Amino acid sequence: MTRVDETVEVSVNQSGEPVGFSWREERYLVIARPVRWFARRDWWAESARANRGIGAAVLETEMWGLTANGVQGTAKFELVHSRNGNRWQLVRVYR
Repeated sequence: MTRVDETVEVSVNQSGEPVGFSWREERYLVIARPVRWFARRDWWAESARANRGIGAAVLETEMWGLTANGVQGTAKFELVHSRNGNRWQLVRVYR
């Protein structure tokens, strides 16, 4: 497993599921149905405190597990999707 923390460009289908992404000038196509889950954010590392009533977005992170194929072969990837700004981060690669 390789830990990565890089922004990636992600293409999604009509349901919002990732179908492909670009990373380090390579295009990857998702070859199996992606798995979505939510994980707790380390909000205390990002801010001194969480404001009351701010909601689940402060506490939860949308995660996606993908199996994708690129020029260098097939690998598994973990991405974080931030709905605030629609940003995607690649966090782990399993080769």
